[in-house]
Amino acid sequence: MAIRLTKPLKIVLTLVVLLLAFRIALPYLVKNYVNKTLDELPGYTGHVEDIDIALIRGAYQINGLVLLEEKGNSKYPFLQITETDLSIEWKSLFKGKLVGEVIMTNPRLNILAGGSKTEDPTLDHWTEVVKDLMPITINRFEVHNGRLAFLDFSASPDVKLHLDNLRLTALNLANVEEVGKKLPSSVTATASSIGGGAFKGKMQVNALKRIPDFDGDFQLTGMNLTSLNAFIKANAKFDVERGKLDLYSELKSTNGQLNGYIKPFFEDIKVLNWKKDKKEGGFLSAVKEAVIGVFTEAAENQPRDQVATKIPISGDISNPKTNGWKTFINVLKHAFIDAFSKGIESKLQGSEDGK
Repeated sequence: MAIRLTKPLKIVLTLVVLLLAFRIALPYLVKNYVNKTLDELPGYTGHVEDIDIALIRGAYQINGLVLLEEKGNSKYPFLQITETDLSIEWKSLFKGKLVGEVIMTNPRLNILAGGSKTEDPTLDHWTEVVKDLMPITINRFEVHNGRLAFLDFSASPDVKLHLDNLRLTALNLANVEEVGKKLPSSVTATASSIGGGAFKGKMQVNALKRIPDFDGDFQLTGMNLTSLNAFIKANAKFDVERGKLDLYSELKSTNGQLNGYIKPFFEDIKVLNWKKDKKEGGFLSAVKEAVIGVFTEAAENQPRDQVATKIPISGDISNPKTNGWKTFINVLKHAFIDAFSKGIESKLQGSEDGK
């Protein structure tokens, strides 16, 4: 017995088939769009492995995102993320605000010193990428199990610094909760560093400005100094046999003007291992480290066995012709190197002066 379809039923069935076909094709369409967006970022090439769509909750997931510098080190992509979930923040929708939330799982950000890109993306380029991937304003941003690394393969030896197990939460970025407050958004972060250090930081932000204002404080405590030996050798030309570093910082940026300080505390430093240094660097290298070690050992007898130095930080990250992120990182990098070098120097000079 043949079933006779009425015209309205044919229209409904046709629409259902079209919707099913669209739903099946949608992840591929979004994937192509995301890949095109990433590939158009100046100085970079990018791609994603897969896209999952969750229409019911107004979300989609980007799986296996990789962003590479065009002339960078392929072993260390600039950005690599296992999963990024982009969705509507429903609690804000009930308050009459259409905003979104982004959750990144296992992101890896590698900052390479002396990048060889022919063109750096501007703030506008990065803004356009974010808008293309998340067309509504982001109000909540989370990072789960992140990794932030600074790598310098032009140094001798190679320098590799990193924070692992990064957990970051940024709330009220679109100022849904506290309209009118100067710095309405809050950001908190915790992580572990090389050498067993513990990092934590918090700051208040105005993320609605083109170059966000912020005011925050950060600390890195309990780091074993021997884990920084590559960094020390590259910048101070000796290594450390033992020691501990605690580092504290306050940073503030208003209208693109960065100000603040880094204050490192060094404890229980020992520089010399005669047999090891003589074998690795020769007799003269061992003598040099022996001299440094004498002063360091003398300083260990000082009250509290500790020295601190305070390095001011200032810089202009508002120039639209510069890469604000790159400028910000460079300011912090040089300030840290200055802080570390002067901290070691103060430790040694303190022993000479009998302080």
